[in-house]
Amino acid sequence: MRLERQISFCLEARDPTEANALLAAPERALARLTVFRDLKLLDGVLSGALTAPFVLIGEVRFPFRSRFELGGDTARLEPEPLADKGDAAAELSGSARAEGDRVCYQARVALELYLPEGEKWGGRAFRKMAEAAFERTLKRTLREIGG
Repeated sequence: MRLERQISFCLEARDPTEANALLAAPERALARLTVFRDLKLLDGVLSGALTAPFVLIGEVRFPFRSRFELGGDTARLEPEPLADKGDAAAELSGSARAEGDRVCYQARVALELYLPEGEKWGGRAFRKMAEAAFERTLKRTLREIGG
């Protein structure tokens, strides 16, 4: 199952100097949002996980990797493939711009979760419930970010 959303949000800074510092350090900027965990910027690649709580299975981590490029007062993220995608994965792409004492983002977030096919009616019913819960939870999580 895959869900994609375009999101927009701004992060406040104390002043333009801090806004530029946040623009250059996406691991610090995005860490302000509770849905992002374990953010690291290494050799121009931002990695981490987007998390979402699910009633049926608990918190799910959607790992991601994105190439980070800084150019003047803007920055870009482009998704990179994960070495081991597993059952859950995210793609994060978009741009950010320093605007005075804020950093504003225009991004696309894509989240994927593998749910096994049910073999009998009970398994198929569980899958439909899990898919509905997945979609509701992810929409709520993406609204928290700004979409």
